[in-house]
Amino acid sequence: MAESVFEAGLDMEEYLAKRALEIPDLHERKLFKDVVEKMLLELYHYTTEEYAALESRVFGELQSVQSDYAVYIGLTDRAHYDATDPFLHPIIPSDTEKPVHSVEELQESLCTNQSYPLYSVFLETDYHTIQEFAVPGHIYHGTVFTEHGQYRAKCKVQMDTAYMKQIEHLYHIFTSNYLPWSTVCAAYLHKFFRVELIAVEDIDPKETIQEIRVDFEGYSSHVRYDCFPLWNLAPVSEKTSTYPEPCMDRTNYDHRIFAHRLMQDRQYLVANTDVEITNVRRLEGDLFITCPEENPHQWMLYRVDRPSKQSRTSYPVLSNLSRESFAGNLSDRYRRGIKTKAEISRILAAYSYEEYVVFQNITLEPSADVNGQTYPMDDFILDELRTEKAGMAMTLTFSSRQPDHFLTMDIMSFLVSQVQSLFPEYICQGKLV
Repeated sequence: MAESVFEAGLDMEEYLAKRALEIPDLHERKLFKDVVEKMLLELYHYTTEEYAALESRVFGELQSVQSDYAVYIGLTDRAHYDATDPFLHPIIPSDTEKPVHSVEELQESLCTNQSYPLYSVFLETDYHTIQEFAVPGHIYHGTVFTEHGQYRAKCKVQMDTAYMKQIEHLYHIFTSNYLPWSTVCAAYLHKFFRVELIAVEDIDPKETIQEIRVDFEGYSSHVRYDCFPLWNLAPVSEKTSTYPEPCMDRTNYDHRIFAHRLMQDRQYLVANTDVEITNVRRLEGDLFITCPEENPHQWMLYRVDRPSKQSRTSYPVLSNLSRESFAGNLSDRYRRGIKTKAEISRILAAYSYEEYVVFQNITLEPSADVNGQTYPMDDFILDELRTEKAGMAMTLTFSSRQPDHFLTMDIMSFLVSQVQSLFPEYICQGKLV
């Protein structure tokens, strides 16, 4: 078979040099080098550059917008939190400050039959243990330490939903920015609990609380103090750079934020909930926000930061980033339906969580016969149009190299949630085999 000049790994200069050596006449060989070789090399380099540019343009046009707005979730504690990290930032900024407890405020809450919030704890354990710990009604005993003594106390715990509410708010931000929503891998966020004091021995209001310890009994080895989650969304506040320009519809105005006030290699989300946004776009680095506001406005933005080598965390950083492929982006562009097990396997493998779980099989069966091991990560979406077939469940089975890892069931839940968004007509559940 003839050799192609465009085959992978071909060195054109070496190829022509070999062909020149096959010419026995030295005069003709020199003429070949001076004329033919030079012309062919220039033509080859020009064609190669044009082909690469065409390929880049085709792939660029089909690039998934989700990769530019991928959400990363990390975990740290106050002792190891780096405020200069260019990648990850606290989901709730006040988490960086250690909570201060007042005896007077504590007693006021208890006198009105209200529990007194102490702090949040992170449970480094699997999903099923989390479910056991979350059972309401259990009372844990603790001790309040002051500078003059210690006092017995009673506490309760309940799921800390503050972080998932931030994810829900992010969902509405994506919607108002006209961006497709992709389930966030919120594995860490479902493991936070709020500890609340419900009773304590009499304490002099003038005393200062130094520490409050709680005996979490059999769960103590899993409890981590002073932890809080991070994400790659940095809050930014910018005002409209110039007077808004009226749109052709005579109703809306284009608010422009100049490029030099933004990072050019980052995307931005408009987080204002007080304005009806009709369009958000980026042109030559400038950010244009279209809305009915005719006067300059103060905009609350989220800058979507990218992974950095300077970022260091004690726990793995989880994300909803899917490895891009030409076939996958082409399917997304034309909204091609998923019809085979192989396509589901490709989609799940693109999230690069093989370290935790690997997709094995899929079955359809009556939902009453299924005992799933997963939970929905998008349970806050209440406006979804669902057409579940009468009691039918889609069960996805996975294998795991480390089934006892505290994140395994949560990663499986994330992947099942991704499939659920593709098949709203079924109740999707996951099982580990």
